[in-house]
Amino acid sequence: MKVIYVHHAERDVSSNVEKQEQDITEAGMKEASLFAEKLKQLKVTAIYTSPYLRCKHTAEILNQYIQVPIYEESRFNEKDKNESWRECQERNMEAIDDLVNTYQEDDDLVICVTSGVNLSAFIFYFTKIKASNENPWIQAIACSPVLFSTNDKVL
Repeated sequence: MKVIYVHHAERDVSSNVEKQEQDITEAGMKEASLFAEKLKQLKVTAIYTSPYLRCKHTAEILNQYIQVPIYEESRFNEKDKNESWRECQERNMEAIDDLVNTYQEDDDLVICVTSGVNLSAFIFYFTKIKASNENPWIQAIACSPVLFSTNDKVL
């Protein structure tokens, strides 16, 4: 099983809406389309996305090219102001673990569209580092894919 972590496309921070409701920019739509063009070459099983609008919109653009089920996963939301960094990692890692347990075939490929800060949880999960408030924040750039695998098979 393989997971492609994807940071959402460039978000529009010019509007006065809540962070969860920020959409992506025109440039972000182009970023997502360019990446989606590459995804057509792969056999994707499903897309999981944070319910944040910018993540959902990025996932929808990707899916215009690959046509697979899209599932919202709230555990892929950013760190909540009422939770610790460790709790955020644990929440993300639980969601990843559920995916790994659901998609067990070697050729299963799942895309997870989420926020940049959540890349840390993906790295910690696949390198078997326990969640901790001492773990670094690893930030990703817009529409940047990172491949993780539960086996030695490469795409």
